[in-house]
Amino acid sequence: MASAFNDLSLSRSEQAKVKPPKGFGASAAVGTVVELSTNNQLGDSTIYLEMFNKKGSAGTVTKKTVKNFLKYAKKGLYDNSIFHRSVPGFVLQGGGFTAPDRSAEEGGSIDPINSFKAIKNEPGNLNSRGTLAMAKLGGDPNSATSQWFFNLEENVPLDTQNGGFTVFANVLGQGMNVVDQLASAEVFNFGGVFSELPLWGLDVNDDGSAVISPDDFLIVSGVKKLKLNDQPYLLNVESSDESVVEARVSKNRQIKLKAAEDGVGTAEITVEAISLIDGTVDVDSFDVVIGDAPQARALARSSKKRNKVIDVFVDAGSFEEPFYRFLNSNGDEYKNFKINVKKTYRFSRFSEVESHPFYIGDSGFNQESSDALKIKGDGGFLDGITGSEVVTFQVRKSDRKAFKKEGVLSYFCTSHPSMIGTFSIKGQKITPVPEPVQELVTETDISDPVVDGSGGYYRMALDSVSQLPLI
Repeated sequence: MASAFNDLSLSRSEQAKVKPPKGFGASAAVGTVVELSTNNQLGDSTIYLEMFNKKGSAGTVTKKTVKNFLKYAKKGLYDNSIFHRSVPGFVLQGGGFTAPDRSAEEGGSIDPINSFKAIKNEPGNLNSRGTLAMAKLGGDPNSATSQWFFNLEENVPLDTQNGGFTVFANVLGQGMNVVDQLASAEVFNFGGVFSELPLWGLDVNDDGSAVISPDDFLIVSGVKKLKLNDQPYLLNVESSDESVVEARVSKNRQIKLKAAEDGVGTAEITVEAISLIDGTVDVDSFDVVIGDAPQARALARSSKKRNKVIDVFVDAGSFEEPFYRFLNSNGDEYKNFKINVKKTYRFSRFSEVESHPFYIGDSGFNQESSDALKIKGDGGFLDGITGSEVVTFQVRKSDRKAFKKEGVLSYFCTSHPSMIGTFSIKGQKITPVPEPVQELVTETDISDPVVDGSGGYYRMALDSVSQLPLI
């Protein structure tokens, strides 16, 4: 969780740089974040994953499976590997084979990834759309090594088949758009483990043999663990008074401050970070005090006594979901706005609108909130704020852990019970509920995501002599 910025004082004409605190701009993921890069030809190529290796990341924590996956990634064994199996509406499977570095005519070949010993099965999480699970040998629950697959749909049968398939990660943000585009590639049957091989394209010679180049494969170009500060985000900064302090963002994501030559006073610097992984928004502020050194120090001490709050402006409201829009002081709408239980929020009406009185609480429409919330200011749960009225909200420190885990914070119009919505809580995990399946997929309908059990991957070449040569 991001820590607060510190206030500071500057002399006249002084310049300074402020580095965002650790975790500011990070995604809401609880588990380790992994970046998986592909050669997707239809759009974005990067998929971000949250590993289920920390408490709160999933119902079942899969530490051993994640440790195994990250071991392959750290050693670069997934780099330049291929997706070797694609079943539309089911799975997209990889982690088993490296991509050739040249065409078949030049001696290129698909080689199996060097695997470590098999790991113990860790079932329990649902094989829901957008999750990542381990592939294994049929009839052997504890046989997973390097291969994994994306669940393209709610694959309910996999929760119990073969001891249950270990789900150890989920796709973050818009990453399933990339997965779906990869899964849309045409599938070819070359027999054996490559009977459902996805390719971007395939040329055929006059004699009927296939011509496959390295770029035709769906490739995982790299897999790496991201440290908290390495997660990508957009940074915006604004000074409340540019005649006192100018604020800009540098190329290396630092905040550049420049005090005015003859300025004296305090400017509030508001910083907004938007995660490029899942759209999580972090907003914080700090004061910069300008003047002669003694005066600046005195003003800085007094400014630090003030509570730091995040200002949220609420629009006029409407009867259509989400009923209200939440804006910053510039009138720009917060995207993917989430409540951070460690922060204090001050809600005001944008342009002092008088319509649809607005209020918040954790007990529902027109109900008094629990003691977990500290709500101060104007209005009430029966008479929300309008015009110039303001209400301030925070979660009590003793209740933050529990509220982050399962708290519900609603916003509503106190005059219209149909106008009620719910804020997302940063870091709160919601387990997806699979939709009912009318016809269960049995092992005779579609096979489990498996690795080759023949004792070696090279037997495939012998089995497919009568078919199109692979490479």
